[in-house]
Parts: sequence; C-alpha cells; structure tokens
Amino acid sequence: MPVVLTIAIVAVGLAGLLPLLQSSQTTAIGYSIRQLERQRSDWEARSHELEAEIASLVSLDRIEREARERLHMEAPEHTVYITVDVASPASQPVPDRFLPPKKQEGVEENQSWWQSLLDLLPFP
Repeated sequence: MPVVLTIAIVAVGLAGLLPLLQSSQTTAIGYSIRQLERQRSDWEARSHELEAEIASLVSLDRIEREARERLHMEAPEHTVYITVDVASPASQPVPDRFLPPKKQEGVEENQSWWQSLLDLLPFP
C-alpha cells in the first residue's frame, strides 16, 4: 500500500508540473515570435531604404550629371539614325506561356462540360 501511495503522490506532483512546463514553453515561443517579428520589421525597413536609394539612383538627372562630371561625357551635337532592312524572325517572339491557351482537338466549342465527361466514358 505505501508503494501505491508513493506512486500516486509522484503522479499528482508530475501532473501539477505539466501546466508549468507548458506555460514556460509557451512563454519561450512567444518571446521567439516577438524577436522574429522585430527582425522582420527591421528587414522591411532596410528594404524600403534600399528601394528609396534605387529610386534616387535611377533618376535621369542624376545619371546625366554622373555622365558629365565623372565620365566626362557630353551631349551629342547631332543624332544619326540608321534603318535596318531585316525581316522579323519567323520564330515566335513571345514565349508560349504568355500566349492564350490552345483549343483541345476533338472537343466541340459549344459542347458543355458534362457532355465532355460523357464522351470520356467507355460505353457508347
């Protein structure tokens, strides 16, 4: 009898510790989530800063100023246009994934979806 009582007391004690373990694990996970959210917001802020920097770097006025000052380039005095008499390539210039889907062969246009399913059945 004392062995059963001891086992029962240990079981009750362990059962009492279970909520404590769960709450401490929940607290640790919550802390990790908050830390990851802070990191995410820091990365988003840095991303916005870089986007603003890119926008300022692609400014045509800035590019023209850099060309004049750093590269010592000047605007052309006159412009020469050259025409090329070459036919466009016979191949398709647009990849297939950007074209509208092709119609399936053997399927009538005014055939409803359930008629198409019936055509797939093995009996006539």
